Amino acid sequence: MWRIMILGLVQGLTEFLPVSSSGHLIVLRTFFGLSSHGAEMEVALHVGTLLAILVGYRNDLLELLKGLMNKKKWARRTTALVIVATIPAVVIGYALEDWISQWFFPLAVGAGWLMTTAALWLTPPATYGEKRITSLTWVSALIIGVAQSVALWPGLSRSGTTIFAGRVLGLAPQEAARLSFYMAIPVTLGASVLTLAPANHLLSGGSQGAIVFGMGMAAISGIFAIEWVKHALATTRLWRRFGWYTLILGGATFWLGGF
Repeated sequence: MWRIMILGLVQGLTEFLPVSSSGHLIVLRTFFGLSSHGAEMEVALHVGTLLAILVGYRNDLLELLKGLMNKKKWARRTTALVIVATIPAVVIGYALEDWISQWFFPLAVGAGWLMTTAALWLTPPATYGEKRITSLTWVSALIIGVAQSVALWPGLSRSGTTIFAGRVLGLAPQEAARLSFYMAIPVTLGASVLTLAPANHLLSGGSQGAIVFGMGMAAISGIFAIEWVKHALATTRLWRRFGWYTLILGGATFWLGGF
């Protein structure tokens, strides 16, 4: 059960904090032999992070849903921009899946963490940017989507990269975070389907209690991480401190990996 607790905590925290969940999971598996051992648990962890987004942004998402039902222009545009921003990762992830998977080893993760450090340190200060999501152009949405697709590289944080791109393009800090986490919803759903599909069965094997526990740990830690990101973006110094963390991880991974 301790293994599931650690995996749930790592998945929930690192999926949303700008430190790369894929990088942490690869390092845990390689150096400590810690992995989910099954499609059911991997899907449970993904569902846990999805629940974290739904809870963390429940008011915003309900408002968006009401806006769509009432055919509000802002709601339609927000949804369309999220879809456009999601397309690059879907296309590139599908087309280059085999090639990307070849780089899931510690040295590649170390390089990804160093790139994450650069993105975090180059993110504009909290006082920069006032745009709302609906103010983005379609090209800007595509650029943020390309940033998300680049983050398919292990160790390169999806949230850190997309928030960096949004901030550079003028989004206000909380708007950049909102867009990043909205974009995570279809990505997380897709990852769950792709993980479960090869197993060719519904969630069944293993302990149901363990699966629910892992999902719960990922959800609770994910909610905490989302709030942490919101707070960090409002304080330039705190946001950039994550860069020191990924820099240390990158250096340590190069050393342990025998670079």
